Amino acid sequence: MHIRTVRSIRWTAFMVLLLAGCWCACTAAAGGQKPAAQTHTILISGFKYQPDTLTVNAGDTVEWKNNDIVPHTVTAADKTFTSGAIRPGASWKFVAKKTGTFLYVCTPHPNMHGKLVVQ
Repeated sequence: MHIRTVRSIRWTAFMVLLLAGCWCACTAAAGGQKPAAQTHTILISGFKYQPDTLTVNAGDTVEWKNNDIVPHTVTAADKTFTSGAIRPGASWKFVAKKTGTFLYVCTPHPNMHGKLVVQ
């Protein structure tokens, strides 16, 4: 076989392997990435959680802001999270790490209820 032919075959094989490796690395990086964590806000106003149902991704932060004139709480029925008293004008943040559906209430005002869905 001619030396130029051997070099050409080697060069072609090298380029094919290089491009295949780059394609695999890019595909794995793009497909394996989770979306960036986000912060979601639930307003407490008029003795209601607004929205009363929120769906987030695991790793996201949920912030409850109390716009009422009295303290409120955010307490999961299964005790996964509890805020304690959130004073008027204050807020409380929770990082949703565990997937599932979490029903919650305001302990002083049990007619206030909400649902957090973590995917």
